[in-house]
Amino acid sequence: MRCSRFKTVLARVAFGWMAAACLCAPCAHAGPAPDIKKVLVLFPEESFSAPAYRMIYGALKEVFDRTVKTEATLFGESLDLYLFPDSAAQRKLAAFIESKYARTNIDLLIPVAPSSLGFVLRLRESIFPGVPVVYCGEVAHRGRRLEHRGDVTGTALTLDIAGTIELARQLRPGLRRIAVVAGTGMVDEYMLALFHDAFNSVKGDLELIELVGLPLELLLNKASELPDASAILFVNFQRDGSGKIFSSAGTLKLLSQAANVPIFNFIDTALGYGSVGGRMTQIETMARKTAEIALRVLSGESIAAIEPVVIRENPAMFDWRELKRWGIDASVLPPGSIVRFKELSTWEEYRWWVIGTLAFICFLFLLVSVLVNSLLKRRKAERAAATARQELSHVTRVSTVGGLAQGLSHEINQPLMAIQTNAEAARNLMEAERPDLFEVREALDDIVVNNRRAQAVVRRIRQMVEKKPMVFARVDLNQVASSAAEVVQAYAGQKGVELRLDLDPGLSRVRGDQVQLQQVALNLIVNAVEAAGDDRAAVRLVGIKTAGSGDRRVRLMVADTGAGIAPQTVARVFEPFFTTKPQGLGLGLSISRTIAEAHGGTLGVSANPDGGATFCLDLPAAEKSGRPGRAGGGVPYDRQQP
Repeated sequence: MRCSRFKTVLARVAFGWMAAACLCAPCAHAGPAPDIKKVLVLFPEESFSAPAYRMIYGALKEVFDRTVKTEATLFGESLDLYLFPDSAAQRKLAAFIESKYARTNIDLLIPVAPSSLGFVLRLRESIFPGVPVVYCGEVAHRGRRLEHRGDVTGTALTLDIAGTIELARQLRPGLRRIAVVAGTGMVDEYMLALFHDAFNSVKGDLELIELVGLPLELLLNKASELPDASAILFVNFQRDGSGKIFSSAGTLKLLSQAANVPIFNFIDTALGYGSVGGRMTQIETMARKTAEIALRVLSGESIAAIEPVVIRENPAMFDWRELKRWGIDASVLPPGSIVRFKELSTWEEYRWWVIGTLAFICFLFLLVSVLVNSLLKRRKAERAAATARQELSHVTRVSTVGGLAQGLSHEINQPLMAIQTNAEAARNLMEAERPDLFEVREALDDIVVNNRRAQAVVRRIRQMVEKKPMVFARVDLNQVASSAAEVVQAYAGQKGVELRLDLDPGLSRVRGDQVQLQQVALNLIVNAVEAAGDDRAAVRLVGIKTAGSGDRRVRLMVADTGAGIAPQTVARVFEPFFTTKPQGLGLGLSISRTIAEAHGGTLGVSANPDGGATFCLDLPAAEKSGRPGRAGGGVPYDRQQP
């Protein structure tokens, strides 16, 4: 009992230590929590409803997500500065943002566009004191110095307004007027000022039409009635003259639908909303560069050592749909122009489908050609495997009948001798003084009978050896068996072999070629006679039997009383050129099996219990019952007079 209790205590202690180890293991191996940096992106207005801001945020996040050195979380905030135009309102906005992110330790600020940067630089110390700034989207303008302090750097872009005006002149020969469209928002006015500065440097003989500070409905109405040789330059439009707030991209789309002249712009994210194109900024490139600088700052690099980056390339970009709408030929575009939204031709859009389909069709055609060619060759070969088989079958028949020549000659000589004897007797009777005409008539009748017997023998031989194409018809297997027996009878008599027929009088007919089926029967009977005629055989008997079976089959069985077939040779007796006869060709049984299979049947062999072997030809019946053939009732074969 004490031992049992001691074991229980030990088990509980061990379990306790194991549980403690499991609980402590994660704590022991877990390192310090990862330092996830928090970055706040500040948009001046519109936030994600503006295409440019969506692109900027997406590019920033993509670069941040791709890095493996610094893990950061991105926050986005729209300042909506057009709702807070004065300093007092902006201080309230700053207080709201401070309270919103009071529990979030922001590690980096990314103000987007000049207005956001101005807001941050004025009020940062009251909201996010000491937090470094990497600005995005400052405008690099002549005479203006970019912000760069110990805790401020960033990226800037160039607005090629002058280049866009020159591009409009190039694409619209005879252009005399530029209608500028801008709203009354903070960004609208800033961008409009930049336009005027650029226009004054390139205007030449261009007339300026100001569509600025108008209510939206009036703006659309005026845009639809502009004089010829005019073009619209869309600057920005977030608030109209009546104080209503709009999406700049949405306004551009409405303007495009109403305008009677083409529209140009210089911000790439606005392309696709109805503008023909212009010398575009590269917003996405600028955003990616901003993200790279931000990651350098977050990794501990000094901002003072990071110079602001200016994206100065402004490639010519166009909307293919608007070029087509205003009849502007793409061939007049500047070299290296980027054309977006091009509608592909049927060939361009479905080229690879068409090529793939044609290739597949060609492959199928080639495959079918190969298969057809193979089939034709196979049929040709089969017709040649058939011609050769018929030739070989014919040769085998001739060879078999040739082997019976002695017996057949004896069978023919008998009626010929009888004819000669009767003819001489008739002549002698006719030379008497008083001829016995009755005796003469009997002699002449014997001559006719024996002549018919000789003709029948010759006819049977000719049927066996003549060369004919295979013709399928309804064949009486009893007739086939009895005819073959008649041909072999004399040969069997020489061997001292008795032929015994047992033919089914109600046997169904089979569908086949009579000559080839006679060849099978002849081969089987001759082989059986040779086996039964062996000197070692005590009983020399060959049984020829026909019978039907319940499965609509008809059988011809040839049994002998010979020495039988050795077990090791049973499997080979139907092989071509295999024979146990000194003078045999080894083709009879092979051809017989081929003929049987060509008739949809089988040819097999089995050993008899009392010695000898039985060959069985099994064929499908052609009809339920056929005309009775010649039959024997188990008695010795007796030649029938023709």
